[in-house]
Amino acid sequence: MDARTQTSFIAALLCFALAASVLLRTHRQRDRWLFGILAVNTGLWYVSAFMLGVVGRVPYWERFNLICGVLLPLSAVRFFGVLIPSETTLSRLLRRASAVAAVVLLGAMLTPFYDHAVVVGGLLLYVTVFLSLALGSLYKHGFRTDSRIEGARLRYIALVGGFGGLFTLIEYLPYAGVEIPPVGTILILIFLYALSQSITRYRLIDLYELSGRLGVLTVLAFLLAFMLWLMRLVSGEQLFLHVVVSAFVVLILFDPIRTKVQQSISQVFFHERFELEQTVLALRRSVTHILDLDELGRVLMEGLDVSPRFTQGALYLLGPDARAFLLKDHFGPKPPERVEMAPARPLLDRLAKAGTAVLENAERELEEKRAIGDDREAETAHDIAVTMRALQASVCLGLRGESDHLYGFLTVRDDRLRDAFSKEEVQLLAGLGNQVAVTVENSQLYLQLKERDRLAALGEMAAGLAHEIRNPLGSIKASAQYLSETSEQSDDRSEFLDIIVDEVDRLDRVVSSFLDYARPSQVNPVPIDVSAAVQLTLQLLRPECDSANVALHVTTDPDLPKVRIDIEHLRQVLINLVQNAVQAMIDGGEIYVETRTRDRMRPGDGPSRWVQISVRDTGPGIAPGLLPNLFVPFVTTKQQGTGLGLAISQRIVSEAGGRIDVRSRQGFGTTFVVSLPSESEPLDGLDTEPHRDHSLGSEGPSVRLEPVEP
Repeated sequence: MDARTQTSFIAALLCFALAASVLLRTHRQRDRWLFGILAVNTGLWYVSAFMLGVVGRVPYWERFNLICGVLLPLSAVRFFGVLIPSETTLSRLLRRASAVAAVVLLGAMLTPFYDHAVVVGGLLLYVTVFLSLALGSLYKHGFRTDSRIEGARLRYIALVGGFGGLFTLIEYLPYAGVEIPPVGTILILIFLYALSQSITRYRLIDLYELSGRLGVLTVLAFLLAFMLWLMRLVSGEQLFLHVVVSAFVVLILFDPIRTKVQQSISQVFFHERFELEQTVLALRRSVTHILDLDELGRVLMEGLDVSPRFTQGALYLLGPDARAFLLKDHFGPKPPERVEMAPARPLLDRLAKAGTAVLENAERELEEKRAIGDDREAETAHDIAVTMRALQASVCLGLRGESDHLYGFLTVRDDRLRDAFSKEEVQLLAGLGNQVAVTVENSQLYLQLKERDRLAALGEMAAGLAHEIRNPLGSIKASAQYLSETSEQSDDRSEFLDIIVDEVDRLDRVVSSFLDYARPSQVNPVPIDVSAAVQLTLQLLRPECDSANVALHVTTDPDLPKVRIDIEHLRQVLINLVQNAVQAMIDGGEIYVETRTRDRMRPGDGPSRWVQISVRDTGPGIAPGLLPNLFVPFVTTKQQGTGLGLAISQRIVSEAGGRIDVRSRQGFGTTFVVSLPSESEPLDGLDTEPHRDHSLGSEGPSVRLEPVEP
């Protein structure tokens, strides 16, 4: 039994197995039935070839072999035709013409001239023409479909079928008297297997990986066969040493061959996916070492703009007020400059949890939820779809930091196709989003380090400057006091000397406060009872309030959780706030101090418990122009004030992981709210660093201009 006969028997078994593997699946669509017929037909063809090799040239088996050869292209034309969703005039004409040609050839097979050169030539022409037309129509339709994913799948099937058809023609050459090794049989089986996978796997990533593996295995198998054939040709016999040497050669060449073959297959079959991979890889490398956000936006948009897969894109980053995302850079049609958090909340929540949002998925989810009557989820999907349309985005990629907090998001779109990006491509883009998020986070840390270094240098310089100012102030004060006490002088001169002493004292207080603000504080944070600390501090302040005709009202919650903070620093904050309120109410008034707990929600997390101390006065309020700079050092409305009390208070609260909020309106009074995390809460969450607000380049407390409750 020669090699062709043995190969035909094995090929027949494998064809029947492929047909069974597809037909025995749960979903039996028409394309799977037609593939099963194609595989069975191919198997019968190899059965007849096997019988011809065993029993010789028997007319019965020769006719049966030729009949299977006629039916094989006919079943292939029907199989490839059914993959096109809508039948066209060309596909209908092709199907009918192939059936007529098959009937003519089958009639010729039943005559005594079945093996005549004209009949065999007609068979080869029939196979070549109709397989080429069927595959060409399928490949052309792959460029016409609205879906990029379906188009790539159809082109893949057409190319795989084209290779299979080419090697099928090789198998027809023995009919023309050309004897060749059974190479075509092996390749037909490989591509028949690839076809079976292409109709059972709709995920492009599966076909992508499958094509690469089959290509590598095919090349290595033929390399091994060629090595063995060459050694046998040289030595005249097959030795075990030849097998060992050939195996070593294959192992040595495995890695470079695998890389080259997979790259070539990617460029041929999945060139769009390959280009996208190269674009994303290049961008991830480019943004890795960027620390400037302006440069990040420029590099990112230029890299995406070069790719043919995108027609527009945009980068949004969290704004300084932490209430909206601002457009950093874009290419293509300009999207909205600002995305407010409130209307975009469903989309932002989806990005914080899942990392990606796809417009087509949101629209599909909307239809599905409406169909089953889930109005709540349908409304969420509707809001996501509306926001993405407003952003002109097909895909949104969240820039997530630790604990899934959003620093911003990246939008991309290809407006030429409906579903331009497959699920796997979206995940590929999500990797780029993660890299951009790391870059944004690193840029923030870099800016903070630069600011910290700048402030440290400024603090050292200021401390030295304060020391140099303090020394001459001491001399001026001592001299003025000496002259005031020892010299006989007029009342006018004495008054001027007293002014000098008073102003020196005021400058000394300013320098002392400045040093307190600039000098690193020595803290001793321990869990304390906030209500008890507030009661004790206000007892000391009550005489001062009474003398200023200010009524002090205190309401404390005895069940407050403990807060980890230095108790002296907390008292200093409370004294500053109460004294500011007293000094603001020149004609007297009322101050309300209250302690309470408040639960705050964290994105992607549960509620966290906070302790709040509010100080509300009935004074004139704060001017709107002063509010933005309220916590800036040396900004004050008092003639004798240093402008450092609130700055020091804000620093103390921030170091404890809390924040200070201000609500004020002229004529309605002012409320300061100090929020501190309870002892059980971590100090590194979104709400526990309010001085940063997780915005880009923003520091400071929250300031709001609104009426204060009476």
